[in-house]
Amino acid sequence: MRWFESIRPSQIHRRYRVLEIEAIAARLAAQSPSPVVRGRRAAVTALLVRDEHGELLIPFTRRSYALKQHPGEISLPGGKWEPADGSALERTALRELEEELGVAPSRVRLLGRLPDVSTVVTDYAIAPFVGYLEQRQPWLCSDGEIEAVIEVPLAEILRPGAVRYATVVMRGGERNVTALDYGEHHIWGATGRILKDLVEALEA
Repeated sequence: MRWFESIRPSQIHRRYRVLEIEAIAARLAAQSPSPVVRGRRAAVTALLVRDEHGELLIPFTRRSYALKQHPGEISLPGGKWEPADGSALERTALRELEEELGVAPSRVRLLGRLPDVSTVVTDYAIAPFVGYLEQRQPWLCSDGEIEAVIEVPLAEILRPGAVRYATVVMRGGERNVTALDYGEHHIWGATGRILKDLVEALEA
């Protein structure tokens, strides 16, 4: 019997999945993001999750339309830094991930960090982290804040031309933004720029 005949297909599939994640971690490790020193601090998590078919997807949150600030906005789970987080912004990212989607920090493997993204209007410097969750779970959304969770396949984000420049009208004028359209969902702004950096990191 040849050695590979003794390996079950499920074992081969799992080894491929491990190699896939290790390759992503290696590409993220090759990045040298420079933190933004100005602005208020915040952090988000681009969480890679396995669906029932073993494919990777990233969950995004859509804010409630009842909120006064950014109603209906689609973004990665995250939020502002708090003193209890200390100097480690990954604590901010994981705390917010648990608060918004119910994912325990102990279940998440952090794979790396992308370049910080600054917001113009709110003056935040956002630290984006990339995490991995081996198995999908029911999302426990924050009451009153998160209206829906939108799962976007990583393959769709990496599709050539999917993350692109677009023009939006806001505050009476036009503005060029980085955006991703997924079905009826339009993801842009700081989140769009984070996705652009993710694509560039994984395609490097």
